Amino acid sequence: MKGTSVRHLCPTLALWCCAASVASATETMQAVVFSDGNLQLQTVPRPEPRPGQVRIRVRAASVNPVDWKQAARAAAGARLIPGRDLSGVIDATGDAAGPWKVGQAVIAIATGGSYADYAIASVNAVAAKPRSLSFEEAAGMPVAGETAWHALVTIANVKPGQRVLIHGAAGGVGSSAVQIAKARGAYVIATASPAHDEFLRSLGVDELVDYHKVRFEEKLRDIDVVLNTVDPDTGARSIAVVRPGGILVSVTGAAPAAQCEAASIRCAVTGSATGELLGSLSELADQGKFRVHIDRQFPLADAAKALELNRQGHTGGKIILEVSR
Repeated sequence: MKGTSVRHLCPTLALWCCAASVASATETMQAVVFSDGNLQLQTVPRPEPRPGQVRIRVRAASVNPVDWKQAARAAAGARLIPGRDLSGVIDATGDAAGPWKVGQAVIAIATGGSYADYAIASVNAVAAKPRSLSFEEAAGMPVAGETAWHALVTIANVKPGQRVLIHGAAGGVGSSAVQIAKARGAYVIATASPAHDEFLRSLGVDELVDYHKVRFEEKLRDIDVVLNTVDPDTGARSIAVVRPGGILVSVTGAAPAAQCEAASIRCAVTGSATGELLGSLSELADQGKFRVHIDRQFPLADAAKALELNRQGHTGGKIILEVSR
């Protein structure tokens, strides 16, 4: 991914028509735009919320693998603003009778990109910002946290005393899953690099498996719930450690169905985060049971560096973009 440069352009974006070049400063904003293989900080039209939407003055955004994957898949000539996670303050609503009001501090999953001064979100993809977290910390919650919640609560329905194995536990989804599983009373086993042991212990992990030294399937058995955030091969290998009647949930694609059936286990795949579960996460954070560890912070202009670091993997927690104060 090429370096970031600053240009003052007015490209045609997927969701917003380009305003006239003489548009006033109050009608424009700064945003990171992926165009022609580059990420560039550009001046673009400020979006307007439609009915059922709010506009948020973005304070911080976080980086997820889906961001750079989306950019990599973009068709030639396509222009888009990356990013889904954000925290900020509502500054406009598309419906005065809606559930959210101007001035409320929120977290959200954006519609049309969050690497920008302002972002649009559906009213159903917004939740109150946890009072216990800073804007930077809160920005790391939405996609990773909701993905983990959907996997462990909605799909697996983790119960007290169950043995839960989380692959890639130091990452955004993994570290969220550790905390959600512990909040539900589970015994948590994590596969991770030793470099993240202290971090994972601080989240409450009960047992650590160093994937550099041992194959987890040779050490573990009778696991009630496995969450795979790593790759399809890890998912396939995990079938052997799940007890009959247990469940394997994957973020990285479905495990082989025939092998799951032969092992008498249920295999499931998480879907895309929609933002509809963010309220539960916010409540968990304000109960002191969920926090976000920030691995690195970058200014918005360094989004290309942040995306590349995320693409390389091996981070502990979240990479955050600072957008405004």
